[in-house]
Amino acid sequence: MAIKILVVDDDNYIRSFLEKRLTVLGYEVHVAEDGKLGLAAAEKVRPHLIVSDWMMPEMDGTEFCKQIKNHPELKYTYFILLTARDTAEDKIEGMELGADDFMTKPFNDKELVARINVGLRITALQQELSKYQHEKAITELAVTIGHEINNPLGIMMLTLQVMRKKLGTPRAEELLQDIETALANGNRVADIVKKLCSLEDPQFKPYLKNSNMKMLDLTGKP
Repeated sequence: MAIKILVVDDDNYIRSFLEKRLTVLGYEVHVAEDGKLGLAAAEKVRPHLIVSDWMMPEMDGTEFCKQIKNHPELKYTYFILLTARDTAEDKIEGMELGADDFMTKPFNDKELVARINVGLRITALQQELSKYQHEKAITELAVTIGHEINNPLGIMMLTLQVMRKKLGTPRAEELLQDIETALANGNRVADIVKKLCSLEDPQFKPYLKNSNMKMLDLTGKP
């Protein structure tokens, strides 16, 4: 089965370039010119990975990412965000919406292909791990912890980097807001740990569509 990649960008040149570049590499490539059309395409083709621009009409990349990560059947799709915005604050914003990786425009196509390959390897490795039934419980717990904790932990680390740069500068007055961001994500991690420690009748849910791998369901929903 061909690996499907969805490219979403309002720039026709970038869209066409990536379509040709990735098709030559053997991927099944689908394209859309904004987030709204991208969401419709994702629901139809169920891509393994999405590459999306940040700034687009109709629905920008951050809203598109948010929609994907909130979609019950698409939320584990690996999502790479293309952006001309390269500050730590921008990366924090994207990570809070669930983006898995970033590329700064103008980008090196070889580096982008390398990042795509990394994302696909991560997905393939997760699927491969599920085949080892004797390690099933450990694998599912590891997947759960990795998925649930990686995002808030990453936001905390980026926030601390931002805070360090602001010390002794006119932007020091923004530190209180940064502290609140770090505390909020620290509380997310603490809540996850609390739920893991209090599980009495653990329930599982699929980690990826059409995969045997499962993860603990920490939503508390029946």
